[in-house]
Amino acid sequence: MELSKTTQPTLETWKNLPTAEIEKKPKINFEINKSVDVVFKENEPRAYQGESGAYYIFDVRFNGEDVVIMTSAWSLLRALKTKTPLKNKKLRITKILQQGKQFFKVEELK
Repeated sequence: MELSKTTQPTLETWKNLPTAEIEKKPKINFEINKSVDVVFKENEPRAYQGESGAYYIFDVRFNGEDVVIMTSAWSLLRALKTKTPLKNKKLRITKILQQGKQFFKVEELK
C-alpha cells in the first residue's frame, strides 16, 4: 500500500484556517516586464494557510473586472505593504527579472 504525503500544519495555522468557502474569482498572472494596472478594493489581503505555506489574496479591479491577486511572493508583499493603506489606490505592478531572480516593482498611479 502506497502512503500519500500529508501536509503538516505550521504554527498559527488554526488562526488562519478559513471556515467559509473561498470565492473563486479570476486571478492575475504576472508576466516578466509586463505592467498591470489595478485598483485595490480593500486595505489588506485575506491570509490563508496553504499546503506549502501562507498565501495572500488581494481583491482588485483590473480592466473593469473584479479579479484577485493571489501571492506568497515576498518581494510583492513587501512592495505592497509600503503602499498601505491600499483601498482605492491605483497601482502599477511589474514583474522583473534581475540576476536570474524574479522581483516585483510597484508604483502608485495618480
